[in-house]
Amino acid sequence: MVLRTGLLGGLIAAVAYASAAFAEPVEIRITHSITGGSQKEVLDGIIADFEQANPEIKVKQVVFDDDQYSDTGLITQLKSDSPPDIYFQWAGFPMQRDAKEGFAKDITAEMNEGGWKDSFLPSVWSPSMGMLYEGKAYLVPMTLDVTNVIWFNKKIFAEDGVKAPATWDEFMAVIKAVADKGETPIVVGNQELWPLGNWASHIASRVVEPAHYTAAFELKEPFSQPGFEKALNLIDDLRKAGAFNKDIAGLGADPAMSTFFQEAAAMHPIGSWLVPSANEMAEKDFDYGAFNTPLIDPANPTKDSVIGTATGFAVHAKSAHPKEAIAFLKFFTSLENQVKWAEAGSFSPVKGAMEQAKLDDKTKQMADMLASAGSLVPPPDTTYPVAVAESYYQAAAYVAGGEKSPKEALAWLDDHVKSMK
Repeated sequence: MVLRTGLLGGLIAAVAYASAAFAEPVEIRITHSITGGSQKEVLDGIIADFEQANPEIKVKQVVFDDDQYSDTGLITQLKSDSPPDIYFQWAGFPMQRDAKEGFAKDITAEMNEGGWKDSFLPSVWSPSMGMLYEGKAYLVPMTLDVTNVIWFNKKIFAEDGVKAPATWDEFMAVIKAVADKGETPIVVGNQELWPLGNWASHIASRVVEPAHYTAAFELKEPFSQPGFEKALNLIDDLRKAGAFNKDIAGLGADPAMSTFFQEAAAMHPIGSWLVPSANEMAEKDFDYGAFNTPLIDPANPTKDSVIGTATGFAVHAKSAHPKEAIAFLKFFTSLENQVKWAEAGSFSPVKGAMEQAKLDDKTKQMADMLASAGSLVPPPDTTYPVAVAESYYQAAAYVAGGEKSPKEALAWLDDHVKSMK
């Protein structure tokens, strides 16, 4: 009887082991907007390495292009009955909204385990970066982005006898020189409003006193005030000088970048993600550089600021596999993988990654720009209610397109945001 019981127990154990061996791996889904380039290649490689090291877990990517992801792709997924386990999100207002509305999981305890939180740059956790909500962590830092610099074609600059400007007056002289050659000085794809709006916000932050800038976007003060009018006048000056492509309002962000790569414009204001896109899309001999928004007002506290933001991965609060999701995110943010991430053109928020990485000169320039900036100005659409930010972007678009004067655009803006207070 004892023998039979022992045999039966061994048989049950063997069956259980065999069942476990042939069990389907757990699938976690991650959604993001990295559609191509070296970043996508590196992310695919990190996922493959993770799956090899963790055969019991499979990672499925759900990918949208930037605009679709921002407009409808992400929110539709977050509200679905089967939400992604991990999703890409911007720090600041979007992340804080997700935390407040119950989409993002509080990962404070996980961050405090084993020094994970301390593996990131301390600045990532500063209040201005918007990575925390009520002191708690909801976002795993993924990338620090310079969200707008002015990229320029070195060959066109050399042919037109101009160089990267340091001041706004020098910048306007460059615009005139390029326009006089019959060339397009600046290409912007402003169909979605944020490409010009982001830069217009940085310009405003350079001429509006910080307290008034914040108060206006928080709807505590009107936008119709001298600082914002001066900022939009600068945009209007660019328009009058023939700075922008004629199809600015109808051109998309990606086609505008392609136009720049095809050497059909001298300059293109956009973020640091241009670097991995150039590696994929531009000709090998395409030679380009970048400069920050030139000095406008030497007395302004943010005169030498950089406009930038942090992004990250959140775990959905209703994830069916939060433990596995955290395991992947810890793997992704390991120093070894973040060195690869940096070498793909991203500014890694993990300590030591940028120092150890073999960076191309463009990525190093962005890293140096962030490191040497007097201050970091976050984009309005990641810091304030998106509807308010987009209203300002629309006002800037009206001026750039010659549809409204700066005064008229600000009057429209104040009227438009009344109901948002």
